[in-house]
Amino acid sequence: MSTKMGFWRWALASAAILIATGTAGAHVIDPTGVTTDEPTAIVLYPRLKVDLNACQGGFCSLTPDVACTGNSDCQPRCDGTCNLDGSACTSNSDCPGAAVDTIVQLTNTSEFLTKVHCFYTNTNSHCSNSPSTICTDADFRTVCPLGGLCVPGWQETDFRLTLTKRQPISWSVNDGLPSLPLATIPGQGSPPQFNEGNIPAAPEVPFTGELLCVEVDTATELPTDRNDYKGEASTIKTIASQIDANKYNAIGIKAIEGAQDGNPNVLNIGGPNAEYGVFNDQVDPPRFGGCPNVLTLNHFFDGADVITHDGNVEGKVTSELTLVPCQNDYLNQTANGNITTIQFLIFNEFEQRFSTSTKLNCYKEIQLSDIDTLPGPAGNNFSIFSAGVQGTLTGMSRLRSVAGPNLDGYDGRTILALLTENWASGVCGADATSSGGYPEYPADQLCFTDDDCFRGTCQHAGSSTTSSNVQFQGSRDQGDQIIIPLP
Repeated sequence: MSTKMGFWRWALASAAILIATGTAGAHVIDPTGVTTDEPTAIVLYPRLKVDLNACQGGFCSLTPDVACTGNSDCQPRCDGTCNLDGSACTSNSDCPGAAVDTIVQLTNTSEFLTKVHCFYTNTNSHCSNSPSTICTDADFRTVCPLGGLCVPGWQETDFRLTLTKRQPISWSVNDGLPSLPLATIPGQGSPPQFNEGNIPAAPEVPFTGELLCVEVDTATELPTDRNDYKGEASTIKTIASQIDANKYNAIGIKAIEGAQDGNPNVLNIGGPNAEYGVFNDQVDPPRFGGCPNVLTLNHFFDGADVITHDGNVEGKVTSELTLVPCQNDYLNQTANGNITTIQFLIFNEFEQRFSTSTKLNCYKEIQLSDIDTLPGPAGNNFSIFSAGVQGTLTGMSRLRSVAGPNLDGYDGRTILALLTENWASGVCGADATSSGGYPEYPADQLCFTDDDCFRGTCQHAGSSTTSSNVQFQGSRDQGDQIIIPLP
């Protein structure tokens, strides 16, 4: 709607939201201490992915139409035709593979030598009766041995980096950075280079997780109040003939100059003794803002049938939401002590409002339609995030985590998020078994399922993806804390 009446209804609804979603001690109009485009002292990459096409539940993870009994069945192999896509070949080198990897980039924007202490968090879940088997809430019934449950697990791996002035550094999460260009053996450069062998590879593959880096003093390796770092992450996918990449800016949290409180392993984000966030002296009394009070997403509803302006990608869109808490305990490597409830207000293009909620412990990566229905495709058409239910292609969702009861301390339980859209991008191929004089139609047409291809099949069905940062708004009197080990 674009009428004045529609505008005022939207304004009144927004005001109602601020009242309904505000908590004691929440300041919706205050600036947040979180940014995605400025140098900061804490840099968070909420979504890292690595998958080398592993065998899970009898099928290859990246080529699910290929059955397997072991990981070797999911690697490129020539048996006259390539095992993953059926194309002609004379050797294994002729056969395309399938993989997903994330490239992390971190940049020192200052004119000084700087150092960071970084933490990988492996968020994979594993089967209770097969600890080495990775599972999810959607597939554990087929992946885990009979009777097994999918148990969440969060394991941290830390490392340190030193960067000279204005130096960027990048690495593959799958490979790490075992060596640098001027040295073939870590530590054997002349003179030895910074960071040789410092960055580890992903602790297991497939890998889903996050990375957080904290700027520290170059001499003491204790947290500092400088804001010198910014980062980006690119997820690259190759599946048979498909190549896809998406990129997002890392989320940054600013240090407050001169606010270090002498307890270096506990980082106070916002709150009464804020060391990180933003100082707002435009209010009375002045306040420190930490992680955001409210997150706003602009998104397609799942199943929306759309086409890009250039016509290269056409089909249905689904979205995944990655949620992480602003607080973490890397010292004890324990999950978030308090499970956080996240409330959603969803608006469609007719300004109709819907609501739901979910819970977050340490990490959640979830399709929008799975937030209010059982995981998997069965309930997607009945979700309030479904385009069929909403009757519009796009909408807006406002997310607010429920703060803890301690109004004067560090019980904010705020969250950070990243939105990833998956656009259908399969290609129709001719059905060699068709008979009765039907033409091999419509080969090379974009498709989402085999039904879209009439007499053909939807080959390499997958998606083109794009990730986007969400909008942050407001702050809370309660802060959050990140606890790190000291050197």
